[in-house]
Amino acid sequence: MRLFTGEGHWSPLVWLALAAGVGFFAWLLWRWGRRTYKAGTEQDMPFLSGERAPEGAHVGAPHLYWGFLQGLRPVLEGLRAFHSGFVGDYVTWMVVLLAVALLVVVLT
Repeated sequence: MRLFTGEGHWSPLVWLALAAGVGFFAWLLWRWGRRTYKAGTEQDMPFLSGERAPEGAHVGAPHLYWGFLQGLRPVLEGLRAFHSGFVGDYVTWMVVLLAVALLVVVLT
């Protein structure tokens, strides 16, 4: 069973084989995982830099991702300088990118 289009054919068996291959590699990755995990122990506790969080404490994302943000500070500062907050700017960029993509599709 094949569906012929102007750009080739679509075979469900090829997609099924591809999905099975991806599933197989995901299963292999899962099998290579550590077997020392035990549910219901301290391994289930969140890691907060070695500290035990008090009951009912709220630890926000800025605290958990501090090192990540420090490492990416130059990139984030560049994005922050570029950010205007005006929706019209983002719509304009989206229209321009859509026009470029459409032009590429039409010319190829």
